[in-house]
Amino acid sequence: MSRYPEWGEGSIMLNNGTELKGALRFESKTGLLSYQNGDINKTLTSKSVVGFEFFDESINKQRVFYSFPYKDPKTDIIRNFFFEALKEFKGFAVLSKVDPVDIDQKFQNTYPAVNPVTGNPYVGGAAYPVTEVSQTETIYIMDAGGEIKPYIKITEKEIDRMVFDSSKTKNRMLNEYLLKKYTQPYYEKLAAYARENKLSFKRKTDLLTLLDYYKELVLGN
Repeated sequence: MSRYPEWGEGSIMLNNGTELKGALRFESKTGLLSYQNGDINKTLTSKSVVGFEFFDESINKQRVFYSFPYKDPKTDIIRNFFFEALKEFKGFAVLSKVDPVDIDQKFQNTYPAVNPVTGNPYVGGAAYPVTEVSQTETIYIMDAGGEIKPYIKITEKEIDRMVFDSSKTKNRMLNEYLLKKYTQPYYEKLAAYARENKLSFKRKTDLLTLLDYYKELVLGN
């Protein structure tokens, strides 16, 4: 799960054309962008921002975000979201959007729900609280016309139990043909490179490595 972010020096471009420069902090858990410069403090949403960028010292990298309209999967309403530009190429870009944290609290019995000997359900028994905290990151591919399509979904879940805690990450491919479409005629070489180096197209770090190799292929021709 993403940790609480640090402040980083950067800039914001607002919808009215105003540029703000100063300290930025983007909280993916809430989707809010914070800005500070001296006595000026602002909290901004994707509705009022064109884009922003800042230097993330935790990964020693300049990060770039844009605000794009997209259909909210929970409401089917089109509204603006912050997307991070992971890679940008001629003809397409690879973007990431992190959803707010989802917290689910429930109770779990200390005994199995069914007696394995008799097959009858247990009556009574103590119950203890279980907290499941999950966050989903979706990797998208945007074409030259601005159409954004989901490529892979990565869900991190942390489960807080009375006896022991656990965590797991689930990577799910949503449309394996997207990257093949936009990286032709180099996709076969990408697939061979992935096999040789035991890389997976549906793991984020592996995907970024494969896209770096794609860039080398394009520049070499």
